Amino acid sequence: MAKVFFGVFKNKVIDNRGKPREEWTDAPIKIDENFNGKKLDVFVNWDGFLVFDEKTDVLQALVNYMYRISDFGCCGRCFPGRMGTRLVAEGLEKIIKNSQEASFEDVYDMAVSINESAKCTVAPTAVIPVMKYIEHFKDAKINTDNTKEIQYVKHLTAPCTAGCPANVKIPEFIEAIKDARYLEALAIIRTTMPLPGVCGRVCPHPCEANCRRGLVDEPVSIMVLKRTPWDYEYYHHKKPEIPVYREATDKKVAIVGAGPAGLTAAYYLAQLGHKVKIYEMLPEPGGMVAVGIPDYRQPRLLLRREVEIIQSLGVEIQYNTKLGRDIFLDDLKKDYDSVLIAIGAFKSREMGVEGENEGYEGVLESGIDFLQRFSLGEEVKIGNRVVVVGGGNTAIDCVRTALRLGSKDVNLVYRRSRAEMPAEDYEVADAEEEGVKFHFLINPVKVIAKDGKVVGLECVKMQLGEPDESGRRKPEPVPGSNFIIECDTVIPAIGQYPDLSFLKEEDGIKVTKWNTISVKEDLYMTDVPGVFSAGDCEWGPNTVVKAIGAGRWAAIMMDRYMMEGDVYLTDQEKLELTLYKNKVFDKNEVVCEPHTIHRVHQAKLPPEERVKHFEEIEKPFTEQQAYLEATRCLRCVRMAMVGLEN
Repeated sequence: MAKVFFGVFKNKVIDNRGKPREEWTDAPIKIDENFNGKKLDVFVNWDGFLVFDEKTDVLQALVNYMYRISDFGCCGRCFPGRMGTRLVAEGLEKIIKNSQEASFEDVYDMAVSINESAKCTVAPTAVIPVMKYIEHFKDAKINTDNTKEIQYVKHLTAPCTAGCPANVKIPEFIEAIKDARYLEALAIIRTTMPLPGVCGRVCPHPCEANCRRGLVDEPVSIMVLKRTPWDYEYYHHKKPEIPVYREATDKKVAIVGAGPAGLTAAYYLAQLGHKVKIYEMLPEPGGMVAVGIPDYRQPRLLLRREVEIIQSLGVEIQYNTKLGRDIFLDDLKKDYDSVLIAIGAFKSREMGVEGENEGYEGVLESGIDFLQRFSLGEEVKIGNRVVVVGGGNTAIDCVRTALRLGSKDVNLVYRRSRAEMPAEDYEVADAEEEGVKFHFLINPVKVIAKDGKVVGLECVKMQLGEPDESGRRKPEPVPGSNFIIECDTVIPAIGQYPDLSFLKEEDGIKVTKWNTISVKEDLYMTDVPGVFSAGDCEWGPNTVVKAIGAGRWAAIMMDRYMMEGDVYLTDQEKLELTLYKNKVFDKNEVVCEPHTIHRVHQAKLPPEERVKHFEEIEKPFTEQQAYLEATRCLRCVRMAMVGLEN
């Protein structure tokens, strides 16, 4: 962890001048002192600045930051933004040169004026580090020692983008939608996410938790806006224009798994000229999106269209082919220049209750198995009275699917409270509207059967105790509170994990204590050169958007391995990941209330209608709705910069 010499961050003043280095304060953000192999000198962003070395020329760093804001960060639509920031930079330069033409007071007045008058939020936040320096450290000795060669690295982001695992350039694509430039918006999204039609429907949208508009009223509906340009392209029969960035190479790539991570990696590797072949154990593409998310949320017809676009780049997919059964890692390593293992997490966890494994009729193997068999057209037997055990999105999909298959009494049992359910709030609300009965703070203890058939599930009431390793309060049984829920079908949906049975000790691939594939942090390569892993098999069950983000980063590293013989992060990528990991969003920030435009909500089929079929229940925005929602964006573009000593 880097130690701070002095600085201001989120209005907290840090001053260790005159103290020995061992007494300096830890940085208020997680940032490495050895930044990508170089010494970290200074960090500047919209929250302030941090100096990490006594000889740092902090004023020169602020000059560089303000020039870059003027050149790259501001849109140029107002004078205070584009020219005001440049004047601040020039004023600081004059102070460094001891010119009589500028003073700290003059520069501070300009900064305040920009902070109060610029149209967007880029320039007003960009002058904050300058203002904080002048307020607290203008008496600091100006270091004119130019013997240090400093490399300044910038990265443009936004609170929403910094909260997106796929690093989608959200303000940029929303701006394009506002101007009805739908295909341009789609091109912007595809630079970091090749499955916008999917993520526009099933993404848990962590970006919206970071949306500054949410500090005023409600966050911008980023997920649905992401879907909008994809729907425009699809329903207007536009031919996707997918760029290819390099002539064909002689490199061949094998990807195991056609889920979000594998498809994403294939897309970007194909754009870079590599020959890509995907091996998929299922008879169709999409992984858990295809067989774990029902059509009423993610129509497979549209998912297949996304995959067709990827295949148009020359990507080949071989179905019904499982690693460890039909293909083997040794052979892939011999036949391909690099291999990506992206097999997801398809093995289900057991409930661990009495009677679960007795073979009773009505106890299904798992929620994932239930959804998968149904989605593949296989026979699925469930009764009229169903109990699903679990609290995630898979459990919600199970109860809603059971309703659509005709079950009359559908229950969900979850051992914690509703507030702690990992499932999306709107999914829970939709299920309640459709008639699902929720039983919170309830845990199963025994499957009750008669003549080999399930007749009930014995449960116990729970109460929340002390926090466990996850930070959530641990549920504990209430003595003597057992009761029985009558049912004829029990579906466990309490979690999944990767099936790594294909691995042999001689493969040399390490497995974590969580039964996931171990990779080098941020580089996605295992301990075996040329063998990479990404997605749920690398960290356990997670979101579609996180798998997509991992697939893109894995593709970048695989390309570098094949073309340069090494995997590494550029300085800008290191800065980008530092911002993402630090979740740079201040939930206590005061935002001036903009003109009130209420959040536009999707049209949705009524519950009594949607339970009758598996047609998509959420409708796309109209062009007018998309425009109105896009205008709610505050365009919170930000710039972060590090100074690195070469």
